Amino acid sequence: MLSRKKLLMIAICFAVTACGDKQNTDSAPNDAGKSTDTAADPKKITDTPTDLYIAYPGSGEKDELFMQRFGEQIKKKFPNYTLKYVPRILAEGTNYYASYLASGAPIDIMISSLGTTTIYLTNLKLESDISDLIKKYNYDLARIEPSLIDIQRQLANGGIYGLPWTSGSFVFLYNKDIFDKFGVAYPKDGMTWDETYELAKKLTRTDGGTSYKGFAFQFENAMGTNQLSAPYFDSKTHKSKFLEDNFIKAFENMARFYKIPGNEPPTVGVPVAFQKDKTVAMFMGTSGQIKPTAEQVPNWNTASTPEMPQKPGVGFQAAPEYFYITSMSKSRDAAFQVLAYIASDEFQEWMGRTTAILPVSKNPDKLMQTFGADLPGFQGKNVKSLIPRTYAPLTITPYLTTGNSEMTTALKDYLGGKDLNTALREAGERADKRIATEQGK
Repeated sequence: MLSRKKLLMIAICFAVTACGDKQNTDSAPNDAGKSTDTAADPKKITDTPTDLYIAYPGSGEKDELFMQRFGEQIKKKFPNYTLKYVPRILAEGTNYYASYLASGAPIDIMISSLGTTTIYLTNLKLESDISDLIKKYNYDLARIEPSLIDIQRQLANGGIYGLPWTSGSFVFLYNKDIFDKFGVAYPKDGMTWDETYELAKKLTRTDGGTSYKGFAFQFENAMGTNQLSAPYFDSKTHKSKFLEDNFIKAFENMARFYKIPGNEPPTVGVPVAFQKDKTVAMFMGTSGQIKPTAEQVPNWNTASTPEMPQKPGVGFQAAPEYFYITSMSKSRDAAFQVLAYIASDEFQEWMGRTTAILPVSKNPDKLMQTFGADLPGFQGKNVKSLIPRTYAPLTITPYLTTGNSEMTTALKDYLGGKDLNTALREAGERADKRIATEQGK
């Protein structure tokens, strides 16, 4: 009996010891230096002092814009992280980061628009699939506007390179004072392009020596994110697609507004004519124009962007910007916590409330309830219409700057008397030459 009791005690002790060994093994890093199950705990990652090198080409040489939009909030959220801003030296153009990287200097996170992802990520061989981190931290991609993720899947051949921080939706704004002046009813959500065209004609007139334009918009940006999802260039060959049927339809549909007598493109620039001069009744532009409008146009409001009859409820394509973790990062886990935070409702609500930048959420209604709340001029505005019910499918837009530039020239040629096909064909030929030159560098 004593022998059996001793054997039982030995067996119990062995089992307890074995369990203890297993726990210790799981909590320790393996020989390859890979993260273990315990290391996947975000708190353990964020509690570790870490330097993160972050590049934001849009902020140029100075970090003020980066700090205002992201840096201060990231520092509050992750006090153990030290942010190292990597400036873009303007004198060296888009090639600066190539020389910076060649010196062996690091970048952990690259912040880039979809249109400049080619320039600042893939051309520099900085792309890195973060699918493993998404799985590791059980990040729910379904909470993000689907088109913003779908385009990443295309870019990364089924993977994903980064998470978005803004949708960058194209928006429609108007000056109620001009409508009141001429006794015209305000725009409504769900208007078609033809209905908007009729409004533009009514509001294009001269009164008291001042010429008013019914509708002005940033044409090149509208074409780059058009509702028919017609891309500037082939995603593989980078050849122009300006003569594709849907591209021609999108161009003709919008260019006709500038053929209304008196409604030619403003010589001072579209935002200036709408916001400062207040001579434009309806304005359509990038979402970055929302805050300046609220600051300069006291009696403004917004409606949904005009719709194609065959595509009710479908707005323009989003124009997102992303936080990318680079292929050279040695702090991928720490960087991913930043990406997850930037795309979170917590940060997105703060961003919309304090800066009037549009969120990336699939269900943004709650976030839009506080949109612009900390800013003057937003009270009582129809801000929910700033985000379409459905975004047009996103297209990969390599060489966006080249495409936008050629659209400006094509519009000028078309309004100057060239037929539409000739204006677009010549624009395509110029674009192809410019891209070939760029690729040959």
